[in-house]
Amino acid sequence: MRHVRMLGFCLVAMVALGAMLASSALAIKEPDVAWAKFKNCPIHGEATFEEEVKPAFKCTFGATRKGEGGSYTVGSITVPVTKPILLQGAYTEPEGKTREEHIAHERLGILIPPEDGAPPIVPVAEHVPGEPLANVTEAEMNEFGWPEELEQSYKAAQKHHWFKEGKTTEVIEPAGADRDYVSEFNISSEEGSAIIASIQIQGKNKWLESIGGNCQIGSEADPIVQHLTTGPSESPLTGEIITGTSGIAGDAHEALEAYLTGTVLVDNTYPVPGAEKCGGAANEAYLDPVVNHAFGLPAVAGASKTELIGALYIAQPGPVSEH
Repeated sequence: MRHVRMLGFCLVAMVALGAMLASSALAIKEPDVAWAKFKNCPIHGEATFEEEVKPAFKCTFGATRKGEGGSYTVGSITVPVTKPILLQGAYTEPEGKTREEHIAHERLGILIPPEDGAPPIVPVAEHVPGEPLANVTEAEMNEFGWPEELEQSYKAAQKHHWFKEGKTTEVIEPAGADRDYVSEFNISSEEGSAIIASIQIQGKNKWLESIGGNCQIGSEADPIVQHLTTGPSESPLTGEIITGTSGIAGDAHEALEAYLTGTVLVDNTYPVPGAEKCGGAANEAYLDPVVNHAFGLPAVAGASKTELIGALYIAQPGPVSEH
């Protein structure tokens, strides 16, 4: 049962750190029991918890399913997760302590990134369906006082097909100063918050880059806070209930490695702030309102939704080092 609980921990962490890292060239089968996936485990890594140093407890590697890794909705836009989101690193043994946002008595573990410079999460761009920036109207340009130069730039981008389907992408990244903690118990019991984590989203488009900068949704100061669970999650706005699952557990290499497949992590309780910095400092006053209108932002708590599907693998540092 301990293996099952800890398996869930790091799959959640891949999202929470926002997660989301991947390489589209990698097609991770499920389950994948090769030792090579743990090559970047920080075997000698450590983390500090309330001034107490904690060493690496288990190596971990996680991946969402290629092509069917779930989806996330921000405001009015739903983005499918089609590329594997990969997690690599280790985590500390959970502590019987809590942080302010957690329910009392939940056990927490801290993610430790690789020691060799490899990233624990490498953000990957997912295409935004429907191309929400394609049809800014003259009325919107006038309402928000677009200067002539900006209007002409936008119209030129339309002629160059910079707003065709799939030309705008979103990338999920970590945000906020707080570490990300996970409850083992809630993973296995399929109730309560499995993890509380802070993320931000970069909305990218060739035109935005050309005029000064891409959009940012969430930030260090105002992150999107995920309360991911393997159990039920109820929207405070609509009352809709979505449900995750801890998945199916297995082991390999004479139980030196354990894995969990078919894990589903969900959350439909979080608010999302408005987009900012669209087009850079010179253009954000004109473009932020247009982008927020297109994406339905800011969105109140319960208007957005996350669902992630995949597998997680763990092993103790000793066997990983040997292999």
